[in-house]
Amino acid sequence: MVMAATMLCGCSFFVHDTERDYRQVAATVGSYTINNSLVEVDDDGETHVTPKTYTTTEKTIYKRDLVEYVYNNASSLQQSFSSAQAMYKYAIEMLVNLELVINEVDALIDAGIVEWGLTETNAVKKRIYSAIDSNLISIQNQILESRDKPQISTSGDSDVSTDTTYPVKPDDEDDSEDVKDTEVWEPELSRYPGMHGDSERRSLEREAVNRFIALIKNRVKDDFRLTAEDKAKFAEDDERINEVIATQGIEMVYPILCDTHYMYYISGKALERSQKITQMQTYLTENSEVSDNDVIKSYTDTLNQQRSTYTNDISAYDTAMSDGSTTVLYHPNNNHFYVKHILLPFSDDQKAALADYKARLNVTKDQIEEFRDRLVSGIVCYPHVAGEDDKTRPMSVAQVLDEIRAKMLPLEGNSERADLMFDDLIYKYNTDSGAFGNNKGYVVKYKLNADESEKYMQEFADGARYMRDNLEVGQVYYTPVVTDYGVHIMYFASTVEVGSVNLYDYTTPGKVETYFDVIKAPLTTSRENAAYSKWESNVLSYNLDKYATFYESRYKDLWE
Repeated sequence: MVMAATMLCGCSFFVHDTERDYRQVAATVGSYTINNSLVEVDDDGETHVTPKTYTTTEKTIYKRDLVEYVYNNASSLQQSFSSAQAMYKYAIEMLVNLELVINEVDALIDAGIVEWGLTETNAVKKRIYSAIDSNLISIQNQILESRDKPQISTSGDSDVSTDTTYPVKPDDEDDSEDVKDTEVWEPELSRYPGMHGDSERRSLEREAVNRFIALIKNRVKDDFRLTAEDKAKFAEDDERINEVIATQGIEMVYPILCDTHYMYYISGKALERSQKITQMQTYLTENSEVSDNDVIKSYTDTLNQQRSTYTNDISAYDTAMSDGSTTVLYHPNNNHFYVKHILLPFSDDQKAALADYKARLNVTKDQIEEFRDRLVSGIVCYPHVAGEDDKTRPMSVAQVLDEIRAKMLPLEGNSERADLMFDDLIYKYNTDSGAFGNNKGYVVKYKLNADESEKYMQEFADGARYMRDNLEVGQVYYTPVVTDYGVHIMYFASTVEVGSVNLYDYTTPGKVETYFDVIKAPLTTSRENAAYSKWESNVLSYNLDKYATFYESRYKDLWE
């Protein structure tokens, strides 16, 4: 459902070569009435029930909507369905169900039962800017490619799937479930394109903004679904954008883009729907609490099963420790330990230079390592602010290491505070997507079997084992470990003890969560899914049968 809601929010805006017969109506959802009751308890403890009636408007799904949905989600749909017919039938039903869900959540918001306020609109705004930033980077790379210049890498060694380039630590997020926003969120000045860096970079980013404006105008130019109101709002956008460019410069268009009807029509409406679905899920599952007895039973059953299995089959234990998806409650040995790290990556140019050097004839391993070590001084790091690189503060590896040393050395001997501090530093400097939110860190096997291969790059594994032999838990290895990815600043996170863990033991020295919390999470998810599925079956299926009409003859040519 969320995939359907966000179908227009990717990095490329869908454009057809021809409209052909895409104007045909593929399905409709008729207007109907939804009845809700707002239950409130006054200061005297008396319960008051207020009936709330909401009438939906008729929704039309065009053949073009169906084609766009399949186009934008082709890879995931092709993995799920073996035939084009099954894929398109699923897609049209998903689009109809999306309208039905939005009808229900709009009715609940109208009745005051589901919350929709500043926190929710801020969340939508952040995601719109994420879509804008992604498109701007794509445009810049198109320009750079046309000039035969290296393209921009936004996430270091690996892609990070979040609304921002890097995750934001949960406790620091503005849209935390426990803290409601009190101010309208605005993008940081450091995100404004065309404001920072040298003249070449500023020029590139300004040209990208200029092309992006042309792109969004072209995206809606021939859209037959536009109403007269849409067109009037686009005209207002054009006037405002032109005024800002003329009086403040094109770089100042960025902070107003989210408020344009262009962005609402192209991405904002879909992202707003996605957020509404999130609110709906919260409402439907808020009473899906798992009892302590449920958690205790799951813990006892799992512990007994693991003790029996791992005692007799060490390979099963090694596999469970290695895959990272199993909550291990019983340890037959202490041959594993955990490390965390901060990756300061080589640039694409540096990686290319290293690859070229390796390809030379007769170059030795020592020479490659020497060449790679020399590249370290050229690494440029940026601290992360609100999940994005602060390009106004370029730093060397030595400068980052100095800050880490200044913050971590005073905490040696206090593994709890050290663990939390290093997590903060991960969110500030790291570029490895797997390190974010990884409370325990990466598990390393101390002694490998004779036929066992190394899980990590050798330099990383060697650095980890050096810490196990020479450092205490809570200490940083201040000699940077260099691999083909860049520099790893490593931290000795924890060891395991032989025997079973207690249900209420903390999983890490930082005491972020207990094993009770870890076991409870999937039980809660399962119960929430069951609650949502029950509502889906009772409400959505009924409304689908009663109010939806499909015109298959108009779109079956898509698979025939």
